[in-house]
Amino acid sequence: MSAKLERIQDTALKQSLTDAQGALRAGDYAGVVHRASDAYVELLRRKPEMLKGPMGMRHIMFFPRLGAHLIMEADGSPTVVYDREKFTFAEAVTYWEFAVDSLAREGL
Repeated sequence: MSAKLERIQDTALKQSLTDAQGALRAGDYAGVVHRASDAYVELLRRKPEMLKGPMGMRHIMFFPRLGAHLIMEADGSPTVVYDREKFTFAEAVTYWEFAVDSLAREGL
C-alpha cells in the first residue's frame, strides 16, 4: 500500500481507494476511475470551502479529464460525468493517484 494511502485517516475513504487499488491490479480500470472519482467528490462534499473563491475553480479544473469530468450541479454540489465506460491502465492510475494525493493533502 502506498505511503500516501496510509496517510488517509477516514476509514471509508481509505477502504474505497484500497478497493480501487485492488481493481487496478485486477484490470478493472473503469472501477478504479469510478471509485477514485467518488472519493474525490466525497472530499469536496465534506470540505465545501475547497470550491469557494479563486481556488475553487482550480479544484474543478485540475480534476483529470480523461473520459470523466467534474461539474457543479445547479445546486452547487460536485458530481462526475462519465463520457465513456472503458478506461486504460494509465488513465485509471491517473485518477487513483489524483484522489489519493488530494485526500492525503487535505488530511481526511
